Amino acid sequence: MKTMNQSQNKVLRMFYACLLLFFVSSPLFASGISGGAMTINFDNRALANAFTHNTDPNRPAFYLEEYFSSSAYQNLSDAQLLTTHFVPGTQEISAIGRQLMVNGPTVSGRNKATDFSFDNSDIVGTATGVVGLGGAFRFRIDVPFNLNNGEEEGNRTIIGDFTLEYDSAGEVNGHSGWTLFNHVGWRADVFDLDNVVINLSSNNLLLTGSLALGEGVSHLGGNTGAIVGDFSFQTSVVPVPAAVWFFITGLGGLLLSRHSKRAIVL
Repeated sequence: MKTMNQSQNKVLRMFYACLLLFFVSSPLFASGISGGAMTINFDNRALANAFTHNTDPNRPAFYLEEYFSSSAYQNLSDAQLLTTHFVPGTQEISAIGRQLMVNGPTVSGRNKATDFSFDNSDIVGTATGVVGLGGAFRFRIDVPFNLNNGEEEGNRTIIGDFTLEYDSAGEVNGHSGWTLFNHVGWRADVFDLDNVVINLSSNNLLLTGSLALGEGVSHLGGNTGAIVGDFSFQTSVVPVPAAVWFFITGLGGLLLSRHSKRAIVL
């Protein structure tokens, strides 16, 4: 009887260890994020030089014409994104300090939700999910266009409804594996994040680095890999809910109690 109890105790201890390992390695124990924004600074000259269009020598080859904040983007249709002018005319606007706000875990409308999580001890080794970023940009391309009631058509593109994602497979050709994906119309890897520096504390996550053109804009005549600006991404780190630890502690205690009673019966 004693030998049987010792054997069962050993098996039970192994079970507890495996159970704890499972929960600790599960996403329930990963840190999440909340709030914050990605601030983008496009270098106008670098952006223009990254494209080869030259229909009108008085216009840059590729330039930012309109910026849509998260709320503005959320409330405009695709057709309105093409025609809305917060800044009159079609001239180049400032491309410095343009913010894309971090979406929450649940969203309404067209913005993408955030379900990004990671282990603080190894962000890039454990990163999963996406960071939804609200906002959009409208660029003009220096190609021939048509006029429709005074509106230029055929020389604009919308990039927005972003997700920030990490994939180790993207660590090629000097890229970091962090990528900004566009979801207006279709999913496309529009910007690779290069020279990324990660600063993590218990309360904040900060990423800084360079913006490089991704494969998703090559069909627009972009030079894939060209550095066209820089970025900073800052957000708050959400700690693991204490309830998870209570759940595991309670579960272990319950199993131990049930086993103790069963041992007495034996």
